[in-house]
Amino acid sequence: MELVKLVLLTLAFIAGYGAVFGEASALLCPEAFAEDGASSALLVGPLKMMIEFLTPGVVIGLAIAFAANIGERPALKAFFFVRPLITLTVFNVCIATIGGLIGYFATKNGAYEVVGSIARLLPPDRHPALGASWWALLASFAAIFMGGISVASWTWQKRAYFEKILSKK
Repeated sequence: MELVKLVLLTLAFIAGYGAVFGEASALLCPEAFAEDGASSALLVGPLKMMIEFLTPGVVIGLAIAFAANIGERPALKAFFFVRPLITLTVFNVCIATIGGLIGYFATKNGAYEVVGSIARLLPPDRHPALGASWWALLASFAAIFMGGISVASWTWQKRAYFEKILSKK
């Protein structure tokens, strides 16, 4: 049962981050989410991004849950991970912000070009905003996987530490 709780907790943090990310992206570039502009983008953006972040949430949740509960070492409860998941979320925000800034300036200065059907639909002056949104999304996915694997590794090490403490008693 603790495995399920930990996967659901991780999923809640990552999908919740996705919803906030979607809202920020919809505010930055509503054209990326809805053809009629900001009115529906503010509803569609969070929902779409929450769904996009479900798979990474489940994958990272499973990695952390297995690291916390599989094997002979003392298992860790789900509530133990609230603070690390808050830290992971803040890390994701920082990396996404950096990625968004890089994407904005890369698109604005011509180092990155928006292509495809959206490039034809979107006025050229809006391309940097779309580039920022796209690069922030890619940076978020990278940060989630790097940070999630780091939390899983830290969990395994923490369990070894607890095992050492318990074996001394």
